Amino acid sequence: MKTPFAAKTKELNVCGWQAVSTLFAQHPGEILRLFFDAPTGRRAGPLCSYLATHKKVYRQVAAAELAKIAGTVHHGGIVAVINERPLTRVTNATIAGWAKSRAPLLLLDRVSNAHNLGAIARTAAFFGVRAIILPDSPAQALPGEAAFRVAEGGMEFVEFFRVVSLPEFCLELKPHFCLVGTSLRGNQLSPAAAKERGLDRPPALILGNEEKGLSPEVATRCDRLVRIPGTDTVESLNVSAATAVLCWEFFGRR
Repeated sequence: MKTPFAAKTKELNVCGWQAVSTLFAQHPGEILRLFFDAPTGRRAGPLCSYLATHKKVYRQVAAAELAKIAGTVHHGGIVAVINERPLTRVTNATIAGWAKSRAPLLLLDRVSNAHNLGAIARTAAFFGVRAIILPDSPAQALPGEAAFRVAEGGMEFVEFFRVVSLPEFCLELKPHFCLVGTSLRGNQLSPAAAKERGLDRPPALILGNEEKGLSPEVATRCDRLVRIPGTDTVESLNVSAATAVLCWEFFGRR
């Protein structure tokens, strides 16, 4: 394994009632400050009581100020400020633990849109995928404010891991997981058909960049390349939609 990444701590805003209430239910201690408008304040009582007990700031503000705090008008009436969560480093022990529990894994190869990342996190949480692995690439979106908002609380149930090189990481996974990648160049084989033929290891799904798909280096590391069958009206699904289909096929029927 290569050296760990340096942590860069900063604050970020979690917006929207579903995201904030799930954050409160799962990790209330992470909330540093809370802001909300008058309508949302009517149901924020338990959150305010908790923050008051722990001597943390909460305040009802006007709509214009809330938008300024959130940095967006799409705040859903409430904003919780937390410290940015550091991405977890993968160790040999991490991989061994995944292999022992046959954990469902998602690997993202330079998925660049933060909204897609949030939608993928929501899908992962829904299907019980607890680990999402990201490469150290400037083209890869990271878990930020937009992703938290789109995930609708899903970020509280997944952990993001970061690896230096995804192709190299794939080689480390191969003894324990069957690497299943999506590719327009792959066989026109439904995920279900691939599963029916049998996998000798638990699957780890790999989704590629929105425009370029999997890099050639990652594609060559895959044990299977599958293409979700459909009509010829459009070339492919959005990466977050493709993630949902594959998660259902490989993880949702377990």
